[in-house]
Amino acid sequence: MALLVAKLLLLGTAASPVWAGSIAAWYTAYGPQVILFNDTTNEIRYTACNSRDVPRYSYTDDYSFDLGIKPKNGTPVTGVGWYDNGRTSASIWYLDEQNNVTNAYFDCNMRSGRFLSQGTWTVTNGAPSVHPNSSLASVVLGEKTGHRVYFHDRDGAINELLYTPATGWEYSGVISQDTNSLPALGAAFSGRENITVASARDEQNIATTRWNRDGTWFRTTLPHPLEGGYATAETIRGDFVVDEATPANFSLTAWDGTTKSIGVSIDNAYTRFLWYIGNDRNLHLVANQNYTWGQRNNQSSTFWPQADEPNANLAVAYDMKTSRVWLYYTVQGQLSEIKFDNTWHTWSTLQSPPPSTESTSPDPTNSNVTSDTGLSTGAKAGIGVGVSLGVIALAIIIAIVVLARRKKHALENPSDPEGSTTLGPDTPAPSYGSPALGYDSKEAPIQAYQLPSEQQVQQLDATTKAEMDNTARVELDTTSRAELYAPPQTLYELPQHSYSHELLAEPTQQQPGQPPQKH
Repeated sequence: MALLVAKLLLLGTAASPVWAGSIAAWYTAYGPQVILFNDTTNEIRYTACNSRDVPRYSYTDDYSFDLGIKPKNGTPVTGVGWYDNGRTSASIWYLDEQNNVTNAYFDCNMRSGRFLSQGTWTVTNGAPSVHPNSSLASVVLGEKTGHRVYFHDRDGAINELLYTPATGWEYSGVISQDTNSLPALGAAFSGRENITVASARDEQNIATTRWNRDGTWFRTTLPHPLEGGYATAETIRGDFVVDEATPANFSLTAWDGTTKSIGVSIDNAYTRFLWYIGNDRNLHLVANQNYTWGQRNNQSSTFWPQADEPNANLAVAYDMKTSRVWLYYTVQGQLSEIKFDNTWHTWSTLQSPPPSTESTSPDPTNSNVTSDTGLSTGAKAGIGVGVSLGVIALAIIIAIVVLARRKKHALENPSDPEGSTTLGPDTPAPSYGSPALGYDSKEAPIQAYQLPSEQQVQQLDATTKAEMDNTARVELDTTSRAELYAPPQTLYELPQHSYSHELLAEPTQQQPGQPPQKH
């Protein structure tokens, strides 16, 4: 009975807080996707997978992954996704109760916005033990080159898991034996054989570990460099020494090495950006342009609001082609979006997915479609009336009536016809457009929106897409670029190294449509 009352209380609260632990986000041609771990319910939840460019997050409905292996309480999360054949897909990773890295794969029902499970697997067989306070980070490289996942082992070193369709999951090895200040870990992919993994190094520095075309992992630190300028995956822990004698031209604002997340984004000029929330609860940005790391100026609270707690979790999604960036973290108890799209937009709280009716054919005059009452969409469809959010007792009574009516409906309609929008006896799916045939694993559902032709590019093949993007690069105007690319303070990442560790952001001799020549 207590469990029932707890669930009914959740139904009766429209402005329920997120209760978010770790958060992850990624971008596909359909739009950004956000997932988060709910510390209260021990679920991994997600924004509706058919939300397109405006992520929709329900604080009451059951938008949570169906996981074959239970996550541990407080698990980190990471994920990647792609859009292909009119449907989005997601591959996510988390830690199970035995601290194993676990992978779950999902396809989106583009009509309902729910992810449908395609399987769950443990992927750390043969790998070192995962640190109990490890974070997770991931990238998708391409259809043939597959995924990479990064975690901290028991010693705090960063390790890589590798997946390709030809080999399956393998333990790839240590990418850096250096110490790390757990748990913050982030990763981004900017082109063929070009991966950046960022981590909290200590109370003064961030470390970046980068995979280069020559097959070597290079590690550097900022704002204070390592002695010798860099290290490799073969460098033993005792040989990592931060060069305190070299003066740093900036310091990391509100940084104490204990931030929970580091986000990484890369723009169409190959500038790398590192994002974190400091111990002042503010969002901060560091960028590398023309081999130079520097701290960027903060935006006002109109665009960069304060997080609910110091060193908070955040997630970053980016579109390298257009230099767009989306950031997500909890503000005033709600999952919120901070967006850069040629200019900074006023931050906003993610809104719920549109309500739906029990009918497979939406009727704009149907009284079941009500205003935002704070009840689940199922409750709205069941009772068709508004409910006062200030009266919890009334919400409980109404919810009990809803459950009774649903039960009666289920008895009168023991099976739904093929093509129904109902995913289960108690969960009508929200309508995002004209009804289509029911989800069939052999055929992609009809798209929820008319998509631009450029969004038909297969998202999983990131390598091919990157090559195409270089022929159709969208440049920001001078005013907009200045807003994101304020001049950095001088600190060279690898001034003396024969291999270029950083792509030039603005090559002087580059011809239009050609990629930078240095890698």
